[in-house]
Amino acid sequence: MHHTRFTYRAAATLAAIVVVGCASVDKARQPESLAQGYSSDRRLVRTGDLAVSVESLERTSPEVERLIKEAGGFVERSTATKGSSVWLQCRVPATQLDRVMDSIANLGSEERRSVSAADVTEQYTDLETRLRNNLALRDRLQELLQRASDIEDVLAIEKELNRIQSEIETTQAQFNRIKSEVELSALSINLQRKRVLGPLGYIGYGFWWAFSKLFIIR
Repeated sequence: MHHTRFTYRAAATLAAIVVVGCASVDKARQPESLAQGYSSDRRLVRTGDLAVSVESLERTSPEVERLIKEAGGFVERSTATKGSSVWLQCRVPATQLDRVMDSIANLGSEERRSVSAADVTEQYTDLETRLRNNLALRDRLQELLQRASDIEDVLAIEKELNRIQSEIETTQAQFNRIKSEVELSALSINLQRKRVLGPLGYIGYGFWWAFSKLFIIR
């Protein structure tokens, strides 16, 4: 009789814990202005793209890698094309993105620059809150498991623990990915070797300039 009463009590407690946990998660899915109050602290995923013409790829490429490393970032991969260009895909701290792009642009002549940003505040907050709630739910289930003595109670709690643990691992991976994207901006850098005109090239350029003036007054 004692075991039966505990089984009913454990089942009721287990159900209550799950309901509370689900309610907390539902609240986390609300817009940030409703769930936590309005905040100007947005979570942004920033991406930069930069193209620079340089005198020497051999000297500039290592210098770019040094600037990236000093800023706290790293080069994910790089590709060289027959000595005419070098492409680097990097990750740099979001707070350093603009400064790093300025420093690299100063190594040559800036040809192209763009920066985009995606607001992931709601997704970030949702994952963070779900993870926190599930961790607390797992702790409560573990405490309940320690007090359980009936085999049915143990099996029911362990089943729920396994489900929650699986959800924690999935949510943790998603949260780690989006957190990394917020903290470390992706930066694509294209270094191009400057074209140097030979004697005939300068003559041809001068001829084209003079010819164009025949059609354009200003």
